Amino acid sequence: MTATGIGRRRTLPAGGQLVMRAMADGWPVRTMMWPGRTDGPGSILFLTGRGDFIEKYAETFHDLVDAGWGVATFDWRGQGLSGRQGDTAMKGHSPGFDNWLADLDDLIGWFQGALPAPWFAIGHSMGGHLLQRHLAGENAEIRRAVLLAPMIGVAARPLGAPLARLVARAMVATGRGGDYVFGGGPYVPGTAGSKRQFLLTTDPDRYLDEGWWVQQNPALALGSITWGWLHAAFASLDALLRPPPGLRGTGEGAGAVPGLLRITTPMLVTIPAADGLVDNRITRDAVAAMRFARLVEFPGAGHELLREATPVRAAVLTQALAFLQEAL
Repeated sequence: MTATGIGRRRTLPAGGQLVMRAMADGWPVRTMMWPGRTDGPGSILFLTGRGDFIEKYAETFHDLVDAGWGVATFDWRGQGLSGRQGDTAMKGHSPGFDNWLADLDDLIGWFQGALPAPWFAIGHSMGGHLLQRHLAGENAEIRRAVLLAPMIGVAARPLGAPLARLVARAMVATGRGGDYVFGGGPYVPGTAGSKRQFLLTTDPDRYLDEGWWVQQNPALALGSITWGWLHAAFASLDALLRPPPGLRGTGEGAGAVPGLLRITTPMLVTIPAADGLVDNRITRDAVAAMRFARLVEFPGAGHELLREATPVRAAVLTQALAFLQEAL
């Protein structure tokens, strides 16, 4: 075992290779990889969520490395120590999700070129959404996938998704896509017992780990999303959930299906029973429509299932790895 107690949350496993990689357009993306044991169960690509960074999931990487898995992960462009996308480094901005999808194409090639098969993926929140977008077009690369509270729909509180969609479109159209959303702003260190803590996790100690890592390296800090990010998110959700726009209602489009329904990769979707950030109603409907997906819900949990209190976290990780290893 590489560390115990709080050390598993505030250190990264030994033996990792940290490399800043240039994407196809030259953008710098920070990657990290642990080779795993030669007799291990396979290799996992771990995709973090919006605003995350590699260190935030240190405890999970210890668990996977200890179990012999090869593990690869990275900071999405625009967050962590990868190149930022906003007009200031603090803004959680996106000019469109296509650059993340292009990066993911590149990074899956890196992952498969460096770590041995069988290849699996785990994606949290935005990472789960982008993994689904990728798998809608590439169905043979990943043997199985686990999604943790995936962003299949957004709650967009307090406006609600329909109004937030309209406002985001208007803000982008009037040149204000780079502004923070209403109520947003620069990074604020987390406070145990706060509303934000309970949105993310019921465990105050794990919640405070994020702030501890930011104290060690303030460059990890990222503020809230911009209207441009939100506008791009709705466009990406439409690409996943709706048939191609030009084909709807025409004879030519009779065979067109949403991207979600083109996914044939077996998938376990895990969600908290109530999620303040992601629209669980849309997630439940989406999983019910998918032929190769199953849903597991965790009552009383927050959005970050692998940063939850130990009993919930252990159950999530156990079910996730058992699902992946059903394929072996």
